[in-house]
Amino acid sequence: MQNYQIFSAGIAIIFFVTAFILVRRDNILPGSAIRWTLLSVLILILGVFPQLSDIAAKLLGISYPPILPVLFACIILLLKALLNDIERTKDRAKIERLVQRVAMLEQKIDSATKYSNKV
Repeated sequence: MQNYQIFSAGIAIIFFVTAFILVRRDNILPGSAIRWTLLSVLILILGVFPQLSDIAAKLLGISYPPILPVLFACIILLLKALLNDIERTKDRAKIERLVQRVAMLEQKIDSATKYSNKV
């Protein structure tokens, strides 16, 4: 085993153990836990067997195989950023609706209080 393989396997094992601990402690939502588990297993496999990226790059016609995991990581990060933006937009819409409902309820309470004070 080459030094770079030991280094990549060590990083992959640390990432896998960290993701596993976070999933076990319920620090990650269940839907995200599956994605993180699959991603950590994939990183572990590529970390222990980096020659698999060489084979995949050859099949995809990529002449510089080390760029394949980097490209894969960039795509995952872009997708994650897109999903986070979508989720943040949905949350913002929910908050605006809740603020409007609270304002309407406060107005009803004020008008009911004024009516009860007159009677």
